[in-house]
This record gives sequence, C-alpha cells and structure tokens, in this order.
Amino acid sequence: MQKQIIEVLELIADGGLDHEDILAMSAEVMAAQQDPDEYRARHEAGFYPTDSAIPLWETVLLEQLEDGLLFKADSVAALYAQISEAFGEGELDLAAEALTGLTDISAIKAIQDELSPNYTLVDFSVSANRQLVLIRTHYLANFLKLCNTLNIQAESTFENLFKK
Repeated sequence: MQKQIIEVLELIADGGLDHEDILAMSAEVMAAQQDPDEYRARHEAGFYPTDSAIPLWETVLLEQLEDGLLFKADSVAALYAQISEAFGEGELDLAAEALTGLTDISAIKAIQDELSPNYTLVDFSVSANRQLVLIRTHYLANFLKLCNTLNIQAESTFENLFKK
C-alpha cells in the first residue's frame, strides 16, 4: 500500500515536492493505516474522529495534501482563487470575476478549459465542501486507477458534476 500512496502523492505533487517529503508524508499515512488507535493517541484526539465515514489513513492523506496541493472550498469561485494562487500571479488567463453568476457546471467547465490540456481537475470530496486536486492529464487514468485500488473516491470533477 505504501508504494501506491507514494505514487498518488507523486502524481498530485507533480514534481513540487522532494522525494524525502513524499516519503515522510506516506510514512504518516501508513502509521495511521497500520495502527489508528496509536496514531490518534499520538495526535490531538479530537482532530481525528473515530466515527468518520472514511478511514483514518485517508483523512491523514488529505491533511498531508493541504497547503497548495488540495484545494477545498464551498464555492467554485473560492476554489479557483486557491488554484490561481497556487499557479502564481499572471499564470492563468481566466479571471475569478468571470465565474460570477455562472452555474457550478459552467464555472467548472471554464476552469477546466483554462487548465486544459495540461491539467485535469479531480474531485477528492469526502464532505459537503468540494475538495479538488490537479492531475497532469496524461497521468489521469493511472491516478484514477491507483485511487480505485486504494478505495479513495476520486473522479474527474467535470464528469462528476453530470452524475448529480
């Protein structure tokens, strides 16, 4: 499982993290997977609920992705603001204001069009808030296969919107 977690992290990081950092992140995930009770005891007990719908290791994985790799917000415009910030000023042409008044589907399509063909938005949502990661489009099939193997909910965001 650790090898697959490392691959997932590498695909999400897309070269933005040192291999040592990815190994440390995967070690945290594996510690939570191997002994959830001990992991909770070492960390703030209230932070990792015992009655969560997802396994502790997946919660820890999501936590490891915060700060620029996992984008989460309750609105599409807020998500795009985070994505724009991660890319840096002037890197994306789509202005956040252009999303105002659009439906979620139209806004997601506009964002996906902006990121294409290099990146695909992937829905990593396990809560009411949207949680997205960006995956290089040519690695998307491999990424989704890895997530499926690990029983992690992940699908192309735009395709996911049409299922609802």
